[in-house]
Amino acid sequence: MHSARSSSVHARLRATSPWVIFSIALLFRVAVGIRFFLVGGITYQWSNEVAAIARSLVLRHAFAGAYRGYGGPTAWLAPGYPFVTAAVFRIFGINSASSGLVLLLINALFASFTAVLVYHLGRDHFSKPAGLLGAWLWALSPVGVLMPLLLWDTSISAFLLAAGVLLLLRAEAVRQWAAAGLVWGVSALFSPALLAPLALILAMKLSQVSSRKRAAIAFCASMLLVLLPWSLRNYLELHALFPVRSNGWAEIYFGNVSFALHPCARPDGLYQRIGETPFVHQLRREVVEYVRSSPGDFLRKSLQRAFRFWLVPFAFLPFTGAFAALSLAGGVLLIRDRRLSATGILAVPILYPLIYSITHIETRYRHPIEPVLCLLSAYGLCELLEYARVAKKWTGESSKREKTGAVSGLDLIADVQTGTRSPELPRRPEATNPLT
Repeated sequence: MHSARSSSVHARLRATSPWVIFSIALLFRVAVGIRFFLVGGITYQWSNEVAAIARSLVLRHAFAGAYRGYGGPTAWLAPGYPFVTAAVFRIFGINSASSGLVLLLINALFASFTAVLVYHLGRDHFSKPAGLLGAWLWALSPVGVLMPLLLWDTSISAFLLAAGVLLLLRAEAVRQWAAAGLVWGVSALFSPALLAPLALILAMKLSQVSSRKRAAIAFCASMLLVLLPWSLRNYLELHALFPVRSNGWAEIYFGNVSFALHPCARPDGLYQRIGETPFVHQLRREVVEYVRSSPGDFLRKSLQRAFRFWLVPFAFLPFTGAFAALSLAGGVLLIRDRRLSATGILAVPILYPLIYSITHIETRYRHPIEPVLCLLSAYGLCELLEYARVAKKWTGESSKREKTGAVSGLDLIADVQTGTRSPELPRRPEATNPLT
């Protein structure tokens, strides 16, 4: 009966279209979003840094004024989402309800399209059932459904990371490598933290191709083509080398030393008085001094954040705890099964959290890697179900043999342990990439 149920589950998963999952994910997010919108919703966030910079882009044609009391140029945020918000403000009105609704729908669309990417990643490198189950986990996540409500890059960043991993792992021809580089460059312009696992994924992918030099040049050149104009703008406007964002050292300071100097704390704070570049440089010196004088305290706080990263928000602890455990199980099984084409994916949950373990933790910080976590969870679930099915079948066959007198259960176990008899468990075929 268990075997029949497992086969039935897999059959239903195979029969499900990823576009059905996309539609359900979109309806779920729009329904929640409209309920949120009716009580003020995203318009409550018009005072945050994204909206402030977007207003400056529309009214002053300048990427500036991230915080009250300071109207100078900024690189505190990556440019991607403020430019999206500015475009919506330009068409539908600054701080208007219409703009709030449009931004909510944009976030929901990108979040829903991410389900399709999860399916393709799973189908390419795990199995079709794992891809479909991962897409369903993403579509119906009680935490994920709330992320489009934020006036932030969170939903688009999740889409871009999933797209970047998918395109890079699929890359074969030079133009595909160049396209992957473009997507990773755009990803950095929305959230440079997304680049944390890139070096390892790229190295593992290059190790599997023959024309490594041409592939690497195409990828890096197209990525730099996207990033260089913004980096040059930052150097000219802020007189310092900030490839994408300026606030890295400041965030380490806020997470470990004190949050009192954050620019949002007061309109006449240190940031507003001395300007962004001197402010960041001063906090960098204080961070270095803090780590030198209190390395144990810094390590303790970092380890605590590394643990909390997997469990926030604590209001959803039963879900986040199970999600983290299943992701871990999927990762362990992936390593054990030696799926070479998929092991690069593990760089995402291994390297990305390191950035936030040394700064500070919020729920939205984990969301961009949750498409990969959903896929690992789905793979773990599918494998565990398969092991349970095989074990049930083997146990049933052993019992049947014992009853018929063909061989006793104890003799069978003894023979397996001594190596004179194979348990003859069916082995699952290795997943193959249909594009290779």
